[in-house]
Amino acid sequence: MTMLLLVREEGPVGRYSISRELGLSDGVARGVLSRLQRLGVFNVSKKGCTVTEMGANLLSDAFHSLKIKSVKLVDFDFLAIDRFCAVAHVSQERQGFSGTTLLRDKAVRAGASGAIILVYEKGRLVVPSVYNDLSAINPFLDERLRKEFPLMDDDLLVSVFAPYAWKAKEAAISTIL
Repeated sequence: MTMLLLVREEGPVGRYSISRELGLSDGVARGVLSRLQRLGVFNVSKKGCTVTEMGANLLSDAFHSLKIKSVKLVDFDFLAIDRFCAVAHVSQERQGFSGTTLLRDKAVRAGASGAIILVYEKGRLVVPSVYNDLSAINPFLDERLRKEFPLMDDDLLVSVFAPYAWKAKEAAISTIL
């Protein structure tokens, strides 16, 4: 799913760029791209890979089924654990929320340096068991997150940190799976 997102956001993008951004060997990237091209998910040309309409629909359907509204890079200022932070905005309709500790563990298993899970409750961004109101600790970050993500009660912001931008996005998505 991360490769599909990368090609959609960065495309057209070449195999070497894909392997570098996702930390894959060239052989693995070539094999996955070849399979996805045969399935009709990617178009491959001399300029690089692009996502087909079928690929875009596949990604949209996957995000919809996981209740992921968006995945974006965000500068987390003083809360930053690593160079890049990707935030997955997950709908309040998400069933089976497994608790912040389990989500952080999933993020680390997916290659992240760490994660911060925020829940939007009664008009406040809350870091469960840490901060009851992010605006009291960091009003600037609270305001930026509210502007960046259209939040509804019980939405999650799964904030995942990693040394590489696409590793952060991959870990954020993997945390939700």
